Order: sequence, then structure tokens, then C-alpha cells
Amino acid sequence: MSLLELSWLNDPLTARGLYATLATGGWLLLCWYCLAPAWRRQHRGSSAAADWLIAYASQSGAARQIAEQLALSARHDGQAPALLPLNDLSLDDLGRHTRALFVVSTYGEGEAPDNAALFWRRARHQRPALQDLQYSVLALGDSHYSDYCGFGRRLDQWLGAAGAQPAIPCTEVDQLEPEVLQQWRARVDSLFGLPEMDDNPTDTVEHWLLAERRQLNPDSPGAPAWLIRLVPVADMPQWQAGDLAQVHIGALRRTYSIASLPEDGALELIVRQVIGDDGQLGQGSGWLCQHAEPGVRVEVVLRPNPQFHLSEQDAPTIFIGAGTGLAGLRGLIKQRQRQGRGDNWLIFGERCQQHDRWLAEELETWAAQGMLTLDRCFSRAEEHAEYVQHRLTARADQLRQWVDHGACIHVCGSLAGMGNAVHAALQQLLSAEQWQGLQQQNRYRRDLY
Repeated sequence: MSLLELSWLNDPLTARGLYATLATGGWLLLCWYCLAPAWRRQHRGSSAAADWLIAYASQSGAARQIAEQLALSARHDGQAPALLPLNDLSLDDLGRHTRALFVVSTYGEGEAPDNAALFWRRARHQRPALQDLQYSVLALGDSHYSDYCGFGRRLDQWLGAAGAQPAIPCTEVDQLEPEVLQQWRARVDSLFGLPEMDDNPTDTVEHWLLAERRQLNPDSPGAPAWLIRLVPVADMPQWQAGDLAQVHIGALRRTYSIASLPEDGALELIVRQVIGDDGQLGQGSGWLCQHAEPGVRVEVVLRPNPQFHLSEQDAPTIFIGAGTGLAGLRGLIKQRQRQGRGDNWLIFGERCQQHDRWLAEELETWAAQGMLTLDRCFSRAEEHAEYVQHRLTARADQLRQWVDHGACIHVCGSLAGMGNAVHAALQQLLSAEQWQGLQQQNRYRRDLY
């Protein structure tokens, strides 16, 4: 430093001026540092609030499809709503919006679907400030369940308790009733200024021929189960393992898990024949399993079921099911084998060891080839009767090892019996960290009915 510079600093007045300038500059810098994030949050929030939110909770894909149709209509009108499953929505993000539509299904007896369960676990005991939010809940459900539309109702009550204002009252829809859906959509179009679009197209009905049916459990103490094989009248439609087939039998609609891949050359279903107390056959299963003649035409609508598709992660997969739940699992295992993956573990339960070894030749061949770890259990076995949840407990160490290696778990079958029991067993056998990882990474996937 030069003598001139030293003398300038030694002048008391000049030094005080310099220090004052530095202090003022430092204070302004501190203010900018403290206030800039709030300014950025405010402007980012106002920008996000200019567009709106469409959130969905969907197990079999219906709620997701409705949400996607709404988003498509909005984008045709130049709007840009955020579209996401509830699990991807944080409370902070929710608080930044001023308008929101929630399209939510109820799973089983009042549960949140799997792609909304994490959000609900985080949110239900909190009360964010949502006074600036206008919203509508479309609650999809099935009145055959005692807690009809239970999750939709609870979400609507939670939003109201947080101060949000219902722009349209909570609308409950029983089994996708078209008239109620159309009325709700008309109100949404009016509220959000959406254009009138034909975004609810008629389902594409594919025509198939009944090629074959084979009983899987002759002489079983349980109701007969049949492998139904359908071949297309025209070109082979496309679907993914895990998708669903809605079969039209007159005015009746029955939805089944698909047990095959398009590469198999046929659409295969596993159908349990329903027999009433009076001996009468169920209308749908009776026609498919008994009355329909080979070669008869069958109308089918293929429905995507993305929540049950295989994970894109390069990881082992555990398949758990009972009874006709084998159908959905079989398609997934076939796809895994086409991908060259042999780290597949099937735990499958039925009644009688002598008569309920469904698809035994196929499953045992896969196991012999090293493409499948096969665990079968029978609830009426003479020596060692057990259900799939008991086999899970017996294989707890193996289960935890697979989960630690990133395994995805697929469960297919009855919700009330097997599904709930397996869910409880997994929670008990896995650590809290393992269970949380399964759900956060969408590695726990269910197709239950």
C-alpha cells in the first residue's frame, strides 16, 4: 500500500466516511440476502397460482384417466394446469395454488389408493393454511362397499377444515355412473372456462372369439376355476402385463385381470365360476365358463392399469396372490421372462394340494429353468395347512433380503381375504425403513378386488 493510501486512511473524517459507506453497503447486502428468498417465493407462488392443479388418486386407472382428460381440455384452451398423483403433491405446493380439482377413488373399505397413501399419511393430521384455495372433489366409489367413497369424503372434509373453499360440492360417483360424471364435468367446464370437447370418447370395444376353456381345478372342494382363451377377430390389440379386460355379457360388465401377453396370440383370463346358494350360476361367470359355445363372439374393452404395471427399476420382483389373482401375476411373470429376468418369486395360495395345483406344468417348468422361485401353499392341506401370509412369515428372512435388494412387490387377488392379510403381514415383517421405502419408491403394487 502506498504512503498516499496510508495518509488517506489516517484522516479521521475520510476514514469515518469510508466505514459508514462500508457499513451501509453491508446492511443493504444483508437485507437483500434475507429478503430475496421471500421475494422469489412470493413471485414464484403468484406465477404457479396463475395456473391450477389437477391431482388424482387412482388404483385401477379410472381416476387418472378422468384427470388426464381434464388436463387435455385445459391445454387445448391455452391453460397449463399441473397434473400429478397425490403422492407427488407436497403441502407447500398445494398452498401455492388458488384452484384445484381432485379426482380420487376409494380403495377397498375407505382406504386411499396406493398413489395417494403417502400424501394422506403426511397430510391428514396437519392443517395448512388453504384459505386462498378453491377446489372440487370428484369421489369415485362402489356402493357395494360399506365405506362408499370414504377417501373422497375424508379428503373433502380435510380441505374444508384447512380453510379451502368448495367451488363445487363434493360429488360422489357410484361405479363411474355416466350421467353424474357428465353433470360434474359440465360444472367444471363452466367454472374453469374449459372448451367443450369430446374428451370422453366411447370405449373401444374389441371383438374376440371364444377359442378354448380349460378347468384348472377338477374335483376341487372350491368352486371351479377356468382358463378362458380368446382370440381376436381382427388384428391383435395391444396391452401391457397388469392391464384389465372388461367383458360385456349383454348389459352386464365384468372386469378381469389379463393372464397373457399379446405375444401369446390370445387374451387369457382366469375366471372362478360363481354358484349361488340355490345352485344357480352367476350371470357373467356362468356364461363364460359353461353356457357360451366355442367360437362365440365376445365383446371386450381393454383397460390400462398402470398402478400394477412392472416397475422400470432393474430389480427383483415378488409376486403374491391366491385364487384367480394368479391371472394378473402370470402376465407380469411372462413379461419378466421375456426381459430375461429370472429373479422372480411367486407365493401362491389355493385350497387343496391334490386338486388346486393351478397351471402346475407351466409354473414348475419355469422353476426348473431357474426363471422362478415357486412357493405354493394350501389352506386345506392335511399336514401343513397355511395361507400366503403364513408362508410370508415362514420366509421372513428371505423377504427382507429381497426387499433390501430393491425388490418390487405385486399382490393380486381378493382384497377382503388375502389382500388385507398380506398387507398386515408385510407391515409386521418388514422394518419401518423397508416399508416406507416400498411405498415412497412405488415398489408395492396391488390389484385387489
